[in-house]
Amino acid sequence: MTDVVSAESFAPFYDRTAADGARITRYAVALDEIPADFFADPDGIWSFEGLAEAAGFALDAGVAIGALRRSFNGHPAGSAVVTLNAAARPYVAVIECPIAFTCSDEEPKHAASAA
Repeated sequence: MTDVVSAESFAPFYDRTAADGARITRYAVALDEIPADFFADPDGIWSFEGLAEAAGFALDAGVAIGALRRSFNGHPAGSAVVTLNAAARPYVAVIECPIAFTCSDEEPKHAASAA
């Protein structure tokens, strides 16, 4: 048994990469088809408003945000899951948020010597 969910029936109707590096994919599927955890925070750099906007959902439409519990349809675990709280409109956006990296200019604080 595998932890990866993937099927041809999960074809997205929208898929693009934003200027900030976030990959935004929208699906017209029921939420119970997505391995989402709405008590978890997504990985990467994001804000509630930014994820709702990237998903194309208005904040006043009843947006819920969670994270993938495991890989889904090529999206890594921890990706944001954004949905509308409306059974009549089963739209789900999966957003792979960019991850912040910082570089250090300092030399290592330790050294080894065989002498």
